[in-house]
Amino acid sequence: MIALRQGIPLLMTPNGDAAHFNQEWIKDALDYAAKVAGHEYWSIGRALTDTITMYLQQEFAGSIIKVSELEHLVQKLLSSLKHDQIAASFFLPDPPVYLSLLDLVLEAGSGYELAFFQLLGKRLQEIAESKSLRVEIGDLNPCLRLLKQRLRLRCQDRLRDEIVNYIRNYSSFHFFQKIRQTPLEIELS
Repeated sequence: MIALRQGIPLLMTPNGDAAHFNQEWIKDALDYAAKVAGHEYWSIGRALTDTITMYLQQEFAGSIIKVSELEHLVQKLLSSLKHDQIAASFFLPDPPVYLSLLDLVLEAGSGYELAFFQLLGKRLQEIAESKSLRVEIGDLNPCLRLLKQRLRLRCQDRLRDEIVNYIRNYSSFHFFQKIRQTPLEIELS
């Protein structure tokens, strides 16, 4: 038996990866479609997102739903509510990407800081080439603790600044502006 997170099926991306459903991802896509359709302030995005979530929890029979299938479902819902312009503009980008800095430190092994930054750059490049509009970078504090132990650093604030600045510089100067047509939202925690 497979236990689904909050009773919601897993998402299957076009490249075959599995991802978790994220309400903000749907709401952001609805808000974007409404804006493209000429509705600057569209108030029912949250209510529709809740409706879609309830449908997936209570009505959807499978344990996996393709992103394209979910996209079609939302477009059908919008059309049934007479929001044809928004339905025509609606698309689902790839689901948000989660990147664990702790996992990168562990993967870097004895390469410590140098290998860590090379892996971080490689992952950021892969994310920039995806169709996802959002990346959540997590585990900063556990990453810093482990690096501090390995490198015997006294001040982890300097290393924190180095990691944050690397992500900021990499995203704004190197490639995000050249590769992506839509901006990528980055959340670091």
